[in-house]
Amino acid sequence: MKIRTLNYQGIKGKVYIYEQRDDQLLLIAIPDMNWSVEISEMSNQEDIHESLVIHLFTLLDESTAEQIAEDIVKWIFEK
Repeated sequence: MKIRTLNYQGIKGKVYIYEQRDDQLLLIAIPDMNWSVEISEMSNQEDIHESLVIHLFTLLDESTAEQIAEDIVKWIFEK
């Protein structure tokens, strides 16, 4: 599990990224926002970004959702 700190335009909190290898899923959660999503590990970076934006946009404005999704994708694929 990766745990990163989110701090963007007054939105702060921990981001939890859990890789469920058996089911090839990523579980991404931001508890301080009461938000989580499951995404297939088989998706490419662009598809993951798009999915995150769509789900974050239910809580945030589009530009904030885009930026947070970009950060999360970066954290998912970092070594």
